[in-house]
Amino acid sequence: MRIKNFTLLFLMGIFGLFTTNLFAQEDATIAPENIRYWIGEGENEVIFIANWAEPDTALAWGYRFNSMDVTVKEIMDGIAAVDYRFSYEANGSWLNDIFFNDGVLNLSLTEPMWVSYLINGNSTWDTFDEAIVAPGEYVKMGDTYCGTLVDPENYIYVWEKEVAAVYPLAEEAKIDPSEILYWIGEGENEAIFAVNFADPQDVCFAWGYKFEGSVTVKEMMEAMAEVDHRFTFTDEPSSWGGYMLTSLTFDDGVMQYELNGYNAMYNVNGAQSWLTFDEQLVVDGDFVKWGDYTIGTEIAPWTYVWETPVQPVSVYTTVGETEAATVSIYPNPASETLYVNVENLQSVEIYDMTGRNVLNSTLSVVDLRGLESGIYFVTVKTANAAKTTKLIVR
Repeated sequence: MRIKNFTLLFLMGIFGLFTTNLFAQEDATIAPENIRYWIGEGENEVIFIANWAEPDTALAWGYRFNSMDVTVKEIMDGIAAVDYRFSYEANGSWLNDIFFNDGVLNLSLTEPMWVSYLINGNSTWDTFDEAIVAPGEYVKMGDTYCGTLVDPENYIYVWEKEVAAVYPLAEEAKIDPSEILYWIGEGENEAIFAVNFADPQDVCFAWGYKFEGSVTVKEMMEAMAEVDHRFTFTDEPSSWGGYMLTSLTFDDGVMQYELNGYNAMYNVNGAQSWLTFDEQLVVDGDFVKWGDYTIGTEIAPWTYVWETPVQPVSVYTTVGETEAATVSIYPNPASETLYVNVENLQSVEIYDMTGRNVLNSTLSVVDLRGLESGIYFVTVKTANAAKTTKLIVR
């Protein structure tokens, strides 16, 4: 009888181990190299993941810090301070709810009393303002409705939903029509055209375009290239129909910028267009912006924005070419003072390498003492001409 009972217990033990392994669940996580949005600064890194049940969604952020460790609450407070989409509610030391709302997804844990979390896949019974997270670890939040109970005795759940990296927040830099210096075309409708150049540095230029009815992006660009000879582009038929951009350049004899069309894409009013540029229509009030995805911020799958401040191009004119040729600035390099020699001077504008306007003057003697050492561009304007020259400040 003892032998039979022992055999039965042994077989039950084997079956128990077998079924435990058979139904074992593994907590889903994400590798640091797959994180898209890192918040905070420092040499140490942790990953924060939140799981929601309706709909079944798991999102992850990266968090950087310099201290030896941080609490879960410090991580969550750091994310909430930077990413407005993320927030939480707590009753003292106890978490009640976690939210994510980006205008499309609107997520909330359905049963606040069941919010719990793992650190490196292990349950912790510390409150979230006391639980310590060390460099290299990950924190995973969730509730019973989106988890699998793996240890009933210790009330341990895991969340198996595949983890998606949260896309970073970024806002496309624009320009108000009132700031545009050069309007091309005629008509009651107005649109702004901007290009974020990647080579040789991240610079963004903008033109204004006036027209009647509606035009395609390509028609707008053709009209601009016909009038402003600093602006050129090339294209070719695409394999899926329509035309694709192959290059876009700006060259005024001093500044030369190029956008490689094979890496280029464009937004209309901040939204990615999936039409070829010979098909995409532009209507009154539109803002069209070209850029290179390698210098853009991806805010959604294959949707990029460019954050470089937009600088209006100066008026292109051939009337003042002779007058522009007489413009001279000295010394160059300069340190404290720049002298501008030209008749009928209207303004002197100085821009840094990012295209940011750092100094304006109407005097022929310009005080440079407020500028840091580096390379700048000086645009000298008269009544009939504008000339841009590279300036080195030491």
